[in-house]
Amino acid sequence: MKKNVNKNLKVNEKKPELKTPKVENERKPPKWFYAVPFLLPVIVIILLEFTLRTFNYGRNIETWIPYHPELPGKLVLNIEVASKYFLTTKGIPSSIFDPFDAVKKPGTFRVFVLGESSAAGFPYEPTGSYSRYIRDRLQLVYPKQNIEVVNVSMAAINSIVIKDMLPEILKQDPDLILLYVGHNEYYGVFGAASQSLFAGNKTMVSAMLYLNEFKTVQLLRNMFNTVSFWFKGKGKDNGATLMARMASNNLVPYKSKLYQAGLTQFEGELSDIIQMIKEKNVPLIMGTLTSNLKDQPPFISINEKESESADNYFKLAQESLKNGNAVEAKKLFIKAKELDALRFRAPEEMNDIIKELAGRNQIPLVDFESAFNNESENDIVGNNLMVDHLHPTLHGYQIFGKLFFEAMEKNNFQPSAEKINISDEEQHALVVKNFPFSRLDSTIANYRLLSLKGDFPFNKDGRSKKLLDFVKFTDFNDSLAYKVVEQNYYWELAHKKLATYYLGQKNYTGFMNEYSALIGQFPYTIGLYEKVVQVLLESQKYSEAYSYLEKYYRLQPDAFCTKWLGTINLFNNNDDLALRYLKESFSFNSRDAQLLWNLSGVFVKKKDYANALLFVNKCLEVERNFPGAAQMKMQLEQAK
Repeated sequence: MKKNVNKNLKVNEKKPELKTPKVENERKPPKWFYAVPFLLPVIVIILLEFTLRTFNYGRNIETWIPYHPELPGKLVLNIEVASKYFLTTKGIPSSIFDPFDAVKKPGTFRVFVLGESSAAGFPYEPTGSYSRYIRDRLQLVYPKQNIEVVNVSMAAINSIVIKDMLPEILKQDPDLILLYVGHNEYYGVFGAASQSLFAGNKTMVSAMLYLNEFKTVQLLRNMFNTVSFWFKGKGKDNGATLMARMASNNLVPYKSKLYQAGLTQFEGELSDIIQMIKEKNVPLIMGTLTSNLKDQPPFISINEKESESADNYFKLAQESLKNGNAVEAKKLFIKAKELDALRFRAPEEMNDIIKELAGRNQIPLVDFESAFNNESENDIVGNNLMVDHLHPTLHGYQIFGKLFFEAMEKNNFQPSAEKINISDEEQHALVVKNFPFSRLDSTIANYRLLSLKGDFPFNKDGRSKKLLDFVKFTDFNDSLAYKVVEQNYYWELAHKKLATYYLGQKNYTGFMNEYSALIGQFPYTIGLYEKVVQVLLESQKYSEAYSYLEKYYRLQPDAFCTKWLGTINLFNNNDDLALRYLKESFSFNSRDAQLLWNLSGVFVKKKDYANALLFVNKCLEVERNFPGAAQMKMQLEQAK
């Protein structure tokens, strides 16, 4: 049966479309609207950075800071600058704080000393560094020249840090740079075998050093460290020495990829350093690296074959030396050092790199390695010149200074002023004799060494030994040294306390030794000279007082120092000098009765009785009963 179909219905007929009415003049967002999601975080970061800087958040990592409020116009390396590099390490290192003029004075000879802990003078810092020998000898030989020797070396840094600091150093217009670096290329900060996340990655290290300039990055890092502390606690390295914390247990087998990475890193960084210095036309002297061969056993020996281990080579070296074969022994000691998997001592290839780059760039080179061997029995460096694995003895540091000074003379990198006429041997002997290093400094150095050797890698029993495990105090000197090393007691205060103690005991030699060390460290502090001179004058040590008065005068002429320079010259019959200084003192203070009396006396000696009477009258005006003045007046009036 057929269905009825509506013939009028079209099967393919389309449904009517619903069209959205057009909006006239439809507006699109401006182009900047699309940039907002990207710009907003940048703006927030900029505002955060500005706020953090405004409120002085965190540590100031500027390279230079004002030295002291009482000495305006002088700068010193910032005590916190190392926090830019030591991102998580507690107890960051610092320099020995050598000040210099913010604006270099005409005629100044300015030397910068760059390096690691050996250049800083460990364990004898601040007064035992070879830079102090160089400074003292320059001041001795060129007394009319303004000398500045600025040591910016720090423990646990390396060529990476030195290169990063170099632009700011070069801005200070150095006349010479002395460089001794290379032992810390593996375990120093950002070193190839260090604990840094970016170890061995030059691009990432450069980026991190750039970002560390910003307070925002410092904030984020501090937040991360705080959270990490909550989860991990203090950690096993709490209280450990910096050497132990930096190395941990990262081994560098001989000729391994990590070993090669350290060499590659050093060659690249040192090459960059040399080029940066050459571009500024600043003279540079470098030195080869030296370390303890004979008396430092390998820290860690890892070779599977006992016969090829570092320990075995060290034993063979000792046997060869005992049997009189020093040449073979030296080769074996070097081999033992090369195979030491805990690579604190630079491998021989580091010196090859230094020599090659120095030769290629025509840089004067001091061969410390050969010099130390020549100074040692059987031509093998040991404890005769080293206190540990690579730090020289005090005598060793003085050899460093002497050799650097001789290289300066040989290459004519010297001040322009006239030299005093004494031989090189006399110069060296005088500097060593007057080296400002006291018994307290020696005890501090000894305690630092004991502390170092009580921890990894010298002590491998897993328990860090405390300093009190080693020492027993015998006197006040020892207890002060302990406070400096273990309790962060100020070095300056320790010396002042001990000097005061010696003074109470009438031990003038002990007092002078401590104040000589203080003046060596703080050569621009007038109060130190005043104290020394007062004590020496009271004990009638006039010749000793005179040398300090001369230094005082060069720094800051005033009524006190000119009066006593004049008075001592008067007693020594140097009448012209006496008159010059006494008249200068009168210009500072015309109401000092003792000064007026001395002026009268010098005029009497010169037979200038009119001026003698003038000044004796002035003396009586200030102090009517000044001893001898009235009688002198009568005699002068009769002589008219």
